[in-house]
Amino acid sequence: MGLKYLFYFLIGGTVVSVVTYYASHSRTLFAAFVANLPVMTVITFLMIYREAGEAAVVPYAKGLLIMLVPWLLFIFTVLIMTPRIGIFPSLLTGFTFYLAIAYLTLKRF
Repeated sequence: MGLKYLFYFLIGGTVVSVVTYYASHSRTLFAAFVANLPVMTVITFLMIYREAGEAAVVPYAKGLLIMLVPWLLFIFTVLIMTPRIGIFPSLLTGFTFYLAIAYLTLKRF
């Protein structure tokens, strides 16, 4: 049981390390490509399917689509605000927007 969580941790850490490496070496488009690979989503789908079957995978996939709106707001906030106010304030602002919109979205559904 604990071994599968170690596996998840290693995959997540590998993705973060690869993205950081390539982004810090001016390969930002490739880094963004790696960061957006659905590796973790595929693994999550498979583990949900293994634990609860197809009936649990479909609502999870729908939830990912619904929560895409707050995530996009976060990304656009960081993109627009970083040149104006710096990385840390823009991350904080974007994350605050994400939490607020996610909260409203969760209340609605």
